[in-house]
Amino acid sequence: MPEPPPFSYILDESDPDIVILRRSDGSFVAAFSARGVTPDGIIEAAQEDYRRLLAPRLSGVAKVKLDELPEHVAILDRSGTIVAVNEAWKHFAEDNGGDPNKVLVGANYLEVCEGATGAQSGYAESFAEGLRAVLMDREERFAMEYPCHSPTERRWFVGRVLPFSDGDSPMAFVAHENITARKVLTKH
Repeated sequence: MPEPPPFSYILDESDPDIVILRRSDGSFVAAFSARGVTPDGIIEAAQEDYRRLLAPRLSGVAKVKLDELPEHVAILDRSGTIVAVNEAWKHFAEDNGGDPNKVLVGANYLEVCEGATGAQSGYAESFAEGLRAVLMDREERFAMEYPCHSPTERRWFVGRVLPFSDGDSPMAFVAHENITARKVLTKH
């Protein structure tokens, strides 16, 4: 089951036909039919609300600066959900046939890494462990080199994770830098 956002929500069940999800300050988030409401639906609504609340904080100047970086960059909340990505991240995903549900805003990057399959899945699992260590404040930072070969090209990257704080909400800055040129030069 997905992890709820890091602040409080309450369910207003005063009407027998409608369940209302509210933030702890009482503001409206979503309404559900009492007959069709599910825990996953409530959690999904809370997570979407959380992403909407974070978006303005990560827009404007911060977004412009993210887009200026050549590395593929994402900002993750403490559950591992992607709340912002830069243009380089989007282009890499598009150019490599990435499933938007797994690599863009709203996807849980920890779950994607932990669920990876194939020859290079061990690297994804190791990256998830390092990411989780930073998100849980067990490590100050994490970095690792890994292969990320495509059917047409041999490539290597270094992935870095740094803590990124937004007030009381611990987050992570994740960057993947293509280091293929350096790797190829050191082999010759």
